[in-house]
Amino acid sequence: MAEQLTAAEAAQAKAAEAAALQACLDYMRVDRDDANVDRIKREFMPAAKAYLSGAGIREPAEPGPDRELYNLVFHSLVLHYYEHRDADRAELACPANVRPIINQLKHSSEGCI
Repeated sequence: MAEQLTAAEAAQAKAAEAAALQACLDYMRVDRDDANVDRIKREFMPAAKAYLSGAGIREPAEPGPDRELYNLVFHSLVLHYYEHRDADRAELACPANVRPIINQLKHSSEGCI
């Protein structure tokens, strides 16, 4: 049976989600009132996490260099998806600046699976 979150844990999870969204919007230089914010949160952020997970990259739990690299590549992917939101699937390939960071994270002690 799935474990239910306490009210405090749920509030903490919601605050973390809001902070992650705001950090992503700040990186992207997108205002909170942009019409695409819900789409960023609902589609692009989960797609970026799925891409990284599929590439064998785990989200680091602790602050540090790997966490900073993860955030950089995550935000870069979300921005790429946002900028190409109306493009066909062929244009959604991994951007060239992201691949070296993914490789670095895959070969770091925290990123290897």
